[in-house]
Amino acid sequence: MCMTTPYMFLRCIIPDPKNPKGKIDVYLQALINELKTLWDGVLTHDISKKQNFQMRVALLWTINDFPAYGMLSGWSTHGKLACLICMHRLKAFWLGKGGKASWFDCHGCFLPMHQSFRGNADEFKRDKVDRSRPPKCLSSEQI
Repeated sequence: MCMTTPYMFLRCIIPDPKNPKGKIDVYLQALINELKTLWDGVLTHDISKKQNFQMRVALLWTINDFPAYGMLSGWSTHGKLACLICMHRLKAFWLGKGGKASWFDCHGCFLPMHQSFRGNADEFKRDKVDRSRPPKCLSSEQI
């Protein structure tokens, strides 16, 4: 029920033609202040029961693109350590001419060991078969 349109609302869109990066706190300060107030609770009237109650609110999730995820979380979403799952075990490689990290063709390592696509040297890494184990998912404590 909470995911249906009547119960969802858009809190903010940051209208900046450039990437706000360090200025994101300015845009989010009003939301943070409001969430702090609502976490402590606000006296609210329940029309169906015709009585007041202490309403508490928590932010469950946000929906944003990958650059915004980096700004909100503080995690670097570019370079070789952009993947939260792989981190130091990642199989990213540097593009020779572009000088950037790429994970293109590295997704085959996430397939189960018995998957037939793992032995396909034409569809994933060119002329290579990935025989390594899939990366282990990290727990929230490890992250």
